[in-house]
Amino acid sequence: MKNLKLRLTILTLVIFTSFNYSALSQVGIGTEPDDSAMLDISSTEKGLLTPRMTSAQKVAISSPAVGLIVFDTDESAFYFYDGSNWKKLVDDNSSNDYTGWADYIDGTYTSVSPLLLIANTKVILPNDANTIRDSQKPVDIASFYDPTTSKIIGRDGDGLNIMIEFKVRPTANTDTKITVTIDIGSPVGEIYTRDFITSKGVGVEHFYLSSFNAYTLNTWATNGGIVKIESDYPADVYDIRYVFTRTHKAR
Repeated sequence: MKNLKLRLTILTLVIFTSFNYSALSQVGIGTEPDDSAMLDISSTEKGLLTPRMTSAQKVAISSPAVGLIVFDTDESAFYFYDGSNWKKLVDDNSSNDYTGWADYIDGTYTSVSPLLLIANTKVILPNDANTIRDSQKPVDIASFYDPTTSKIIGRDGDGLNIMIEFKVRPTANTDTKITVTIDIGSPVGEIYTRDFITSKGVGVEHFYLSSFNAYTLNTWATNGGIVKIESDYPADVYDIRYVFTRTHKAR
C-alpha cells in the first residue's frame, strides 16, 4: 500500500510539474494566454509598441533574425527582415509605392540640330535625360534609365511598360523605313523590334510612338537594355523621349 501511495504521489508531481512548465512557457498579459499563443496581450486601452529607430540604425542591426520587426522613424513605416533584406510592410494605399512611372527627355537633338541617320547604319537612340520627371516613380527605384550608358535598367522579374517617342524627318526618300529595337546583349541580343514607314514626303516631320509591355529577366537584368535605331535611307531624328512605368514588382 505504501508503495502504491508513493507511486501515485510521484505521478501526481510529474503531472503537476509538466502542467506548470507548460503554463509558464506561455505568457498572458491582461488575459489567460490562448493555447495557440506563446504571448497573448489583451487591452482595450493600450497598444503594443515595437522598437523605433532610424533607417541607419535598422540596417546596422547585426545578424537580424528572420521575421524581426522594427518601426523605421525615417520612413514612418514598419519593416521586417526576410532573411536577406528589410521589407516594408504595406497597406492598400502604400502598395502603390511600388508601382509608378518616370519620363526622360533628351535635350541634345532638336529640329534645328537633329541626329543624322545614315542609311543602313544602326546606332544607339540617344537620350541624355536633360529633363527628368520622376516624382511618381516607385519608392525602391533610384532610376529607370542611366543616361551615361544609355541603358534601361532591368530588375530580375519586373514588368515594365516602355514608351519610346521621337520625331523623324526623311531626307532622301519618302517611304523610309525606321526600325527601333532594344538590345539586351549576349546571349539574347535584340528584342521588341518595331518598324515604322514614313509616308508624308521628304523633309516632312513624322511622329514616332511605340508603347509595349516588357519583362526584365536574367539577361536584361544583367546587361541593361539599349534602344537602337536604323533607317534604310538618310533621315533626321530629334525630340527623343522615353517613358517607363512599372506594371509589376518582382517578388
